[in-house]
Amino acid sequence: MSTSRELTESSLRPAVCDAIEEAATGLDATGVRALRVLLHAGMCAYWPLVKGKPDRQIAAYEATVNTLRQRWSATGETVGDPTAIALFRQMDAEAIYFLRLCAERSGTVWLEPLDSVATYLVSVLYGMVMRWLADGNDETTLVVIDDLVASLTLKAVEN
Repeated sequence: MSTSRELTESSLRPAVCDAIEEAATGLDATGVRALRVLLHAGMCAYWPLVKGKPDRQIAAYEATVNTLRQRWSATGETVGDPTAIALFRQMDAEAIYFLRLCAERSGTVWLEPLDSVATYLVSVLYGMVMRWLADGNDETTLVVIDDLVASLTLKAVEN
């Protein structure tokens, strides 16, 4: 589990951590089943934070796209942008903390490197938010969250 810096709970959205802790206290299961419950609780706490500020989400996407537009050559050569890289690294770091917290509270371990699982999680969430901003379909978002949780639980085993 490698990350460039350790995170504290205060750097992750408190509502997400609170939801995980609350769900953990009411669990009557352990292992992958508990992990599924905790992942779902955390993501369901995260979603209203995103949905409640669509203008902020749009501004973030616009800023990222505008920055990236300036960094790509006409030939399509990839030239990474330090600001965009830093943004995604921060999102990855928050995802690592989230995933680690869920695994600890459920008594599971990740089968893949945590940074890889976090990258997958961030990528799916980033696309999900973009899709919701485009179509406003809450039902589709809930399906994506459910499928993401199911997929993530396949990447863990009981400790």
